[in-house]
Amino acid sequence: MQAIPIHQAKNQLSELIRAVEQGEEVVLTRHGKRVIRLIREPESVQPSIEARRQAIVAELEALRAKVGVGQPAFNELWQDHKRALNERTDGWTEPATHKNGDAGR
Repeated sequence: MQAIPIHQAKNQLSELIRAVEQGEEVVLTRHGKRVIRLIREPESVQPSIEARRQAIVAELEALRAKVGVGQPAFNELWQDHKRALNERTDGWTEPATHKNGDAGR
């Protein structure tokens, strides 16, 4: 374990990081008192692509089970929504007519 004053660590940060990467513990001090300890970050295990794919498939299957079979398909629901929206807003999208044919000049 190395104990290094903070003012000195600023100048040799790269070397201290290399030492930590090699497993050494580094302690930074201020006025002789321990302030912070630098340690190596533990290796994280990333799930394999196959494990992630299986998790996604499981989530999709759970979603399908939740939605249920025999329910209206998304496109059918979307078309119903658009039809209802058009019925509510029929008069809203008519082009505005202005006197003398100038549109907002």
